[in-house]
Amino acid sequence: MLFLSFLFSHSYFALAAFLSVAIHESGHIIAAKILRINLTECKIDIYGAALSTASFDFSYGDEIFLCICGPATNFFTAVICIPIYHVVNCDFLLYFIFSSFSLASLNLLPVKGFDGGRIFNSLLCLITDAYKAERVTLVVSFIIILLLWIVSVYLMLIARSNLSLFIFSISLFIKIFVREN
Repeated sequence: MLFLSFLFSHSYFALAAFLSVAIHESGHIIAAKILRINLTECKIDIYGAALSTASFDFSYGDEIFLCICGPATNFFTAVICIPIYHVVNCDFLLYFIFSSFSLASLNLLPVKGFDGGRIFNSLLCLITDAYKAERVTLVVSFIIILLLWIVSVYLMLIARSNLSLFIFSISLFIKIFVREN
């Protein structure tokens, strides 16, 4: 989202998107501190940012909590900013609210690599084995990405929208299904 906002928008939106990503990741960092999970690095790529842990010896419940805290932090800060925006009427604040809601909503999709995908996979692991959970997560990821792609084609052809969602859905498909194999 951050990369696409730099490409297709003016600087206010890019800065708001960067701030949304930073707040999102701080939600995960706070959750990791609460759970006493050691973080080793923060990687930033075209899909956003990702934190790495020193080990994976925490429960599925901890994984779910850790994943929910990023989007929850985005939703919380966006909701807090709405009344402030109505008072100050600042474009940057509007972009930040939009960016935060978008980032949180997108991240909660049950797609592998997103917080929602990790939550979905952890919930499945509570009722089945890890291999089956991973296979189901991949199938659901494929369906969601296909739907995103179909919507993007519709928006480009019918609504004459820009290429952002199209590029995002194609690159997400490549990241999950082509680069891993």
